[in-house]
Amino acid sequence: MSTSVQQQNRQHFDVIAAEWDDSPRRRELATGVAAAIAETLPLQAHWHALEYGCGTGLVGAALAPRLGRLLACDVSPGMLSVLAGKARAAGLDQLQTRVLDLTSEPPPAERFDLIFSSMTMHHIPDVPALLRTFHGMLKPGGWLALVDLDTEDGGFHGKDVPGVMHHGFDRIALQDDLRAAGFVQTGARTAHTVSRTADDGRVSHYPVFLITARA
Repeated sequence: MSTSVQQQNRQHFDVIAAEWDDSPRRRELATGVAAAIAETLPLQAHWHALEYGCGTGLVGAALAPRLGRLLACDVSPGMLSVLAGKARAAGLDQLQTRVLDLTSEPPPAERFDLIFSSMTMHHIPDVPALLRTFHGMLKPGGWLALVDLDTEDGGFHGKDVPGVMHHGFDRIALQDDLRAAGFVQTGARTAHTVSRTADDGRVSHYPVFLITARA
């Protein structure tokens, strides 16, 4: 990711971090995503997990009690500050935060049982490269869970949101990319559907997928 895109994303999310959790739509999406991951994967209390693009931790904080340790990573210090405060208040001692951009920095030295990421992949210019990085970060047999939009026309974010590299993804093509990166046992399901009403009253529905795979 170029430095300008990095800075764009970081600045954008730092500015909106304090109000991020105020959106009922975001909270509803995160609840659906966390439930879908918990239903689909055999989460274990001893697992060491990493969430990439955690934001304020709406998904990660819901899953953390079912995991041994969770390293929550994001490019935005502002988002992570909000998450750290929530984790302290909730007594989530197994959750730690770290500023991390895997498009320009080396991955952590640890190896993980689970990596999950929700609504982050559409900000990544080179998705196949990141998938290869994820594969190298997982223990043999470790799980990857990716959540993002199905291919859409650009209406989900609109024209003024910076750092959007992809208007969703084709599920079959993304699973092909996962297999090319070395993953096996790929599967896909719908985790949630976001509905939005335009000023003219027209309602648009945006399916959100969960794709899972094993290293």
